[in-house]
Amino acid sequence: MTDEQTTKTETKRDRVRRLLIDPLTEHGFRKPGDVLAERHAKFLVDLADGMAYLSDAQLEQLREVLKYRGEGKDKRGWPRMATIMPLAEALAPRPLEEIPVIASWFGSARGPQALEEGTLVAEFEFLTQYKRPPLRDGDWMRVRQRAAEHDHDKRVRSDRQRRGVASADDLQWLAWHDKMEARAMALLPEGTA
Repeated sequence: MTDEQTTKTETKRDRVRRLLIDPLTEHGFRKPGDVLAERHAKFLVDLADGMAYLSDAQLEQLREVLKYRGEGKDKRGWPRMATIMPLAEALAPRPLEEIPVIASWFGSARGPQALEEGTLVAEFEFLTQYKRPPLRDGDWMRVRQRAAEHDHDKRVRSDRQRRGVASADDLQWLAWHDKMEARAMALLPEGTA
């Protein structure tokens, strides 16, 4: 066997460990004193799984930010997930498709209903931004208002495109809208058209 054949492919977890967890451990981060070893080991696995969506450069940025977020009296304890997740989200929002509980919103009866009501892209946008479904009256008002804006923009920009007078901004917006719509449609139950 050659070296190439015996070399193990790096998993997503291994990549997060190499770029984030191991360097922070070497930096001095340790298990917080009030956390059991088994629970800390699970935290590190969950951290590796949760941060796998980030690119190498984003993991390096997160590592640099976390260096100053140590917890405990000596500031060397690993920060809690509640500290790490918002920092990762600020660097790069986690794709909605990777959050099963939220993505299932469109897999339920709500997905086809949103498609029928014309709010599919606006609801997908809301879920992506807030990582939760619209539940309150104000949330639904925001979704409906955004859907109306999308509908207007799509009609106007598509008309410009049809007439050959669309600006680069028009074309970029239409491509963005099509991409968002395709991502939302992929989450709908099979057979939804």
